[in-house]
Parts: sequence; structure tokens; C-alpha cells
Amino acid sequence: MKLFSVSVVQLKKEVWLKATVVGSLWASMEIILGSFFHNLRIPLAGTWLTMISIVFIVAFLQIWKDKGILWRAGLICALMKSVSPSAILIGPMIGIFSEAILMDASTRLFGRNFIAYAIGGSLAMLSTLMHKIVTLIIYYGFDIVKLIKNLYEFSVKQLGNPELKPEKALIVLLIIYILLGVISVLLGYIIGRKSTRNIGIKSTSAKIEMSNDKHLFKLDENQQFSVKVLFLHLLVLGSALLLLNNYPLELSLLFIVPYILISFIHYKRSLNHLKKPQFWIYFILITLFASLFFNGFNSDKLLNTEGLIVGLKMNIRAILVLVGFSGISVELRNPLIKTVLQKRGFTQLYQSLGLAFSVLPSIIDQFAKPKLFLRMPFQTMSEIFIRAKELYDTFERKVKNPNIIILTGNKHSGKTTFALNLANQLKSDGEKVGGFLAPGKFEHNQRKEFDILDLNSGTIMKLCDIHQPEGEKIGPFRFNPEGQNFGKNLLQPENLKNSEIIFIDEIGPLELKGLGWAESINGLMNDPDKIHLWVVRRGIIKKVIQKWSLINTRVIDTRTNSIEQVLALIKLMKSN
Repeated sequence: MKLFSVSVVQLKKEVWLKATVVGSLWASMEIILGSFFHNLRIPLAGTWLTMISIVFIVAFLQIWKDKGILWRAGLICALMKSVSPSAILIGPMIGIFSEAILMDASTRLFGRNFIAYAIGGSLAMLSTLMHKIVTLIIYYGFDIVKLIKNLYEFSVKQLGNPELKPEKALIVLLIIYILLGVISVLLGYIIGRKSTRNIGIKSTSAKIEMSNDKHLFKLDENQQFSVKVLFLHLLVLGSALLLLNNYPLELSLLFIVPYILISFIHYKRSLNHLKKPQFWIYFILITLFASLFFNGFNSDKLLNTEGLIVGLKMNIRAILVLVGFSGISVELRNPLIKTVLQKRGFTQLYQSLGLAFSVLPSIIDQFAKPKLFLRMPFQTMSEIFIRAKELYDTFERKVKNPNIIILTGNKHSGKTTFALNLANQLKSDGEKVGGFLAPGKFEHNQRKEFDILDLNSGTIMKLCDIHQPEGEKIGPFRFNPEGQNFGKNLLQPENLKNSEIIFIDEIGPLELKGLGWAESINGLMNDPDKIHLWVVRRGIIKKVIQKWSLINTRVIDTRTNSIEQVLALIKLMKSN
């Protein structure tokens, strides 16, 4: 027979925390070097970034060998790289996440060895090439393939080597990318092996600080979200692409232009790509090349009308995809979608992202020297890996919750009475109890008031009353401001420093909205050494667990469990 019925929310904390470390360091490196390459207009910047990412991943695999760390780190890094208001979410997500998935799959199939790393690294490099090809096709359609093929054949003829077919050139390119992948793996393997000897060494750099600034998650206050609009984007985008592929350009524009204009008005900050001169340079070049080479180069008639129309269609398709993906990326930030995903088991991901973003400014500040990174990659990466353990310890302290017992039951089921008897028994056993309970009083079989009972001193103060003439009204009760302040004061850390067990009665809809005792609870979550007993109605337990990302949580039904069983559980918690 079980001593008590218990529901434990146990996250895979260690692997998620390590993935958060890897993901946040990876993202900071992508952001720093990506901006550096972009500003200097370095050719093949994506390829260089992929090589550096492979070096980074393989080196980390020598340090932490936890199963599943790679795909988690890739997901965290991809989401962090994709949060800027002007970003298109899908592109960077797929690029980074696919690298992590391929490396993870290779190590799962072939083990943690150099051969597996080489296979995974080669596939990751090839994925970069495939990502470029697929992105071009998504933006411009399959017409871009024909255009590039004709342009290539024209170029090799001019160079006097018409026998060099596109298929052969593609094979050579694939071999080059595979070799680049193997070279990156070799560098990562060497750096990782060297870094394992320095893991215990204390870094001389400034400590990585966690910021409470939430601006990285901040949404435009004027932005309206709608799940219906999200699905409408998908429907309109698909329909517009079908029109563009199968009907005359003039007819397609009657449908596409209004959609683009409406999206431009509704998502102004998400369409900065259209303001870049580079985009319109590509627009002109693609239209020009299509008119010249789409049906093969003809020196007698340079500009081909069919090619010109195809070029315009390709560019309009690119603008359409850009607008559609921008709108989708904004709508995916809908807080409602976040809530649904959390309910579906994505709490760990959101917690990890919160931790990663909290240290991102500090990491970027310390490693924001791309020239130094490129000049001394071994030393810079070794420093990053030395900081990994420090960062893990920081995250672990941040997410370590107190041991929390939720006392639950239906409305008017005697939860407070159970908690009061439990508190009295704990005090009789010599335990240091703090916090408060909120016993109620009845009048004509109806609850007429609630009081605040200080479990330490025994002081009682009225919290709310149906007959009270003044105060904030919630439901049938008017709240006494003095009673509310009294309860908040009891939950201040300085008033609980001598208490080992803290009661809070009760945590309800007000706290889920950030009101009531919510702010006080937030402060108490930073002290993992205490045991909490929260009184929570059965119907909102999951919401309470999600709001505070609870890990060490036991849920006790006050109707089916005894005080002795809860005392045994508390004793077990204290011994651990």
C-alpha cells in the first residue's frame, strides 16, 4: 500500500541545463560572428558559420556526453537566433536545428567516436548547401534551377570548357563540402580533447551575470495576435503560390498585391528586409538574368519577353514568401500558443530559453571580439568551455526550487483545516513553521469572511468579508488592505529566515494573474532550502505548476491522505 498518493513533476533537469549552456554559448557565437561576417560582406558566411558550429559541437561532445543534449541545444540556439522582430523564423531555425539533428543522429547510430563525428559533420555541412538550394527554390520556385543551369552553361562556354557539365560541378562541390565537414570535426576533436584538461581551471574573465531584463521576450504592445490569422496566412500563402505557378501574372497580382499591402501595414517591423538595397539589387539582377538566359542566350535578341515575365514572377514570389513568413513568425509569438505548448509538455523548453536569454547579454559582452576569435580560435574556444561549468552551476542554482507539497481538494473540502492540524503537529514536533493560513467563518451555511492566521505568532487579522463596506471587491468579498499587507509581510524572506517549513493558503486565480501573493512567492522561490506547503484547489494545480515551473512537487489530496503520511513525506524531504 502506498503511504500517500503523489504526483511528481520531474523534468530531465540535468540534460536540459547542459543543453541550455551549449545552446546559449552557441547562439552567442552565431550572433557575434554572424554580425561580423554580415557587416564585412564576407562571401559564403553561412558556410563559415556552419564550420565553426561543427567545431563547437564536436568539442563540446568531448566534455559532456549526455544523450539528447545535441538536439536540445540546437533547438535552443535556433530559437534564440530567430527572435529578432525583423527575422524570418523558419530559415535560421531549420538551418541550425538540422545541423544539431544530423550530428545527434550520427552519434546515436555510430557512437561517440571520430568516425561518427566525421559522418555527422559532413552531413551538417551538406545540409548547409541543401538549405541554400531549398531556400532558393522556396523563394523563387523551380524556375531558379533552370535559370542557374542556363547561366552556368553560358559561363563554361565563355571559359572555353563546355564539357564541364553541371552534374560534375555539383559532385565536386559536394566533395568540397564533405572535406570541410571532416576538417571542422578534426579541429573540434582536438580543441575538445585539450579543453577537457582545463575544465577544472577557474576562469580569469569576469563572471557571467544573469539579467532579469525581459526585453528579449518583449512583444510590441500594439501588436494584435490571432490564431485565426495564423491559419489564414498559411491558407493565403499556399493559394497565392498556386495562382502564381498556374495562372497569368496579371490575375495572380489581383490576389497577391492586396495581401502584401495588408501585411505590410499590419507587420511593419517584420518587413525590414524589403527596405534593404541588397534585396532590390537581387530583384533587378534576377529579372535581368531571366530575360537574358531563361530560354538560353540569344545574341540576336538579348531580352526575351517570356524570360522577363518569369523573372518578375520569381521576384514577386520571393516578396510573397518573405511577407508570409514574416507574418507567420509574428503570429507564432502569440502568448496563447506559448500557453498551449507549455500545457503540451514544453515547459522545460521555455524555462531553458528564459535562462539562456538571461545570460546572453553578459556572454556577448565577454566574447564580442570576433577578430580575436578568428585570430586565436583555440584559445577563445578553450575559454568558452572553461566557462561552461560555471554557467551550468549558475543555471542549476537558478532553477533549484524548494521542495513543495501542494495540499489540494475540492472547494470547501477542508483543505485549510487539514493544513492547520498539520501545522500544529509540526510545531508540537519542534519544527520551525512560518507563513499563514486563511481560515474562514460561516454565516447561515455561507462563507462570510476569511482571516489571516500567522502560524508563527498566532496573530489573526481579517483578510476579506462579504459585509465589509470598503476595499477591493473580488467575487462576493471585499478585501481588507491591512489584511493583504499583513499576509505579504509574513512572506517576506527576512520574516521567514528562522522558518524551515512555510505554509501559504491559498494560491488561486489571483496569483495566476500575478496578483495576491504572487510577488511574495516569486521571492521565496530563490531559497531552495525550505519546504513549502501550498493550499491549491484541484482544478488549477497544473496552472500553478506551470506558472512557477515547479520541479520538486508532491500533490497531496487532503481527503485521501492522513496528516501522519504528510509528516512522513516532510521527514523524507528533510533527510534528503
